[in-house]
Amino acid sequence: MNMKKSLVAGVALTMVASLGLAGCGSNGGVEKTEDGKIKITMWHGFSEADGKTLEGIVDDFNNSQDEYFIDAQLQPWSTIGETMVTKVTSGDGPDFVTTGADNGQGWSLDGTFQCVTDFYDDPENETENYIPNVVDQITFDIDGSEEKCAVPMGYAPTAVWYNTDMWAEAGLTEADIPTTWDQLLEVAKKLTKSDGTQYGIALPDLGWGSFLKGNGSGVYTVDGEVSINTPENKAFLEKMRDFYKGGYTIPGMDETAARESFESGQSAMVIVGPWEDQAATDKGIAHDLFPVPAGDGTYVYPDGTSGSNTGSTGLYWWVTSQVGDSEKLPGIYEFFKFYNNHDNQVTWSLGSAYPPNNTTVTEEELSERPLIAKIAQYTDQSFIAVAGLKGGFGDIIATIDTLTSNTTRTDDDIQTMLDEAETKIQGYLDEYAE
Repeated sequence: MNMKKSLVAGVALTMVASLGLAGCGSNGGVEKTEDGKIKITMWHGFSEADGKTLEGIVDDFNNSQDEYFIDAQLQPWSTIGETMVTKVTSGDGPDFVTTGADNGQGWSLDGTFQCVTDFYDDPENETENYIPNVVDQITFDIDGSEEKCAVPMGYAPTAVWYNTDMWAEAGLTEADIPTTWDQLLEVAKKLTKSDGTQYGIALPDLGWGSFLKGNGSGVYTVDGEVSINTPENKAFLEKMRDFYKGGYTIPGMDETAARESFESGQSAMVIVGPWEDQAATDKGIAHDLFPVPAGDGTYVYPDGTSGSNTGSTGLYWWVTSQVGDSEKLPGIYEFFKFYNNHDNQVTWSLGSAYPPNNTTVTEEELSERPLIAKIAQYTDQSFIAVAGLKGGFGDIIATIDTLTSNTTRTDDDIQTMLDEAETKIQGYLDEYAE
């Protein structure tokens, strides 16, 4: 195992054993509020309407019982993960945190997070109402044992959002909604104006993990074998290079620029998560959505399906190792149960635009936001684009982004770029192999 990982694991385990020395108060290191509640620190990165909604749920939990107090602290999304690792290693981190599943397996293996299979094992926690696909993506092999290592927090599939006025102006109807990736590209061509005043789709040339799975062979298999350098991926990249050079989208965009292009009326479509509903509404863009159409990719997901281009933002609640089996753990579990119950998932979904994690929430209960109810139908066939890594996540993402952006912005030889990407990604995977 990588030496750095082993060192972190050792520090984390030592820290858990000696946590009582780091706390304030005499109750085994567990801090209490003035009114005697066990204080539990939570980190999250929600700063807009979603943050207010989360704060409301936290307040309701704190007022619902007399044993626990959740201290919800806002942290920047850009640094929440790395800061958390540093703080937990020193025993001064959050007790639980919301972050993505990308680094989740590595941090569960190295001792930063402690898995929560026992939470799922208790029927009183109603985890049977969670969406199976969402739980599957945080179910890891931890030292030969299958463990569930997180609890759903905010899981959102992507969709194709389209300007309904532009759609109608181009003579398109509901019958033209594409069901394949190639059909999507053809629709984008029809929505493009030759004078450069309107593009068919605002498509970033970064973040193509899902597209490489849906249309090619992916980056690496579920068994951890590098699969980026294949004829399928080369054919897809060549197709997309032709599409960009045809002027149907703008090269050089990230997701923020793509959303701005759609929300300004410059582009007719964009692929993004459910938060686009409110943004487009605020900008006066008449809009609707349809699922990201499947491609002809050969990558096989754990459920046996292939061809999905539907990515997701997969945020989860993770318990940090500094909690151990202290008095805080039952309180954290009580909050997880509270947060994901039926009523609070209705509240969360309507307030944040994330689809509900609880399958008992009905479309009618989300009628105030019909497009959020609509996109929720795609959750069970959406997948985290780059996950299941023991380490090297940032480096692998950067390698993919270099490959795809150079595909759209340069005339560099695609095969040469695939060769280089394969070498780099194999090196990152080898670094964290056991």
